[in-house]
Amino acid sequence: MFRLIRRLFRWALYLFLLLAALIVAAVLSLDTIAKQLVQSRLRAETGMDVKIGKMDIGLATPTIAIEDFKIYNPPDFGGSLFLSMPELFVDYDWEAIRAGKLHLNLVRINLAEIDIVQDKQGRLNIESLEEKSKAAADAAKKQSSALTFAGLDTLNVTFQKLRIWNLDSPGRVTEERFGITNEVFTNLKTEEDLERMAVMLAARSSAAAAPTTNSPIDMARLLQQLLRADKKK
Repeated sequence: MFRLIRRLFRWALYLFLLLAALIVAAVLSLDTIAKQLVQSRLRAETGMDVKIGKMDIGLATPTIAIEDFKIYNPPDFGGSLFLSMPELFVDYDWEAIRAGKLHLNLVRINLAEIDIVQDKQGRLNIESLEEKSKAAADAAKKQSSALTFAGLDTLNVTFQKLRIWNLDSPGRVTEERFGITNEVFTNLKTEEDLERMAVMLAARSSAAAAPTTNSPIDMARLLQQLLRADKKK
């Protein structure tokens, strides 16, 4: 389960980098339809449907607040919910951006749910999505190429639950609930720091996880698939 959660956090990290780059692009362009811009660009980069309930870009303060952010699975996996994030709050350093640097004072993420789905051929949605995550990461680097990452002072993370289910038996779901609430990390300066943070979160998540129902997915097979894919990297 640890490897599974670590890979999920790694994918979420790539998504966050892309999302942050797109938000900065919207801020720099002073785009009045920033929410539509971010949604459309994320759809184009990931191939998944994206919905943002509310997005506020501070005019008097250098802050960005996103509420009710959701990503949906591709049609092959039923088009159901993949990720639900009730809140993403970013407090950034405007002077650093003007100097060509991306310095974030505070990022607060509330990740309510991630769904792993197995289709009728035995494929997992995260296997398909991981291929897109690499493209998303490359796109994020290109999008933010004008900015040099200068660090993240404080990261506050909440991770509520992971759901695992099969398209053949959508009513039978395993829910893994995690005890991560307002977990704080400080002084993240490099992408390696972010990766280490993801490993720490995965370790704490797997230790705290407690399955609440039975799933029709063969968990041993699922983990074997993930381990094989991990060795290829």
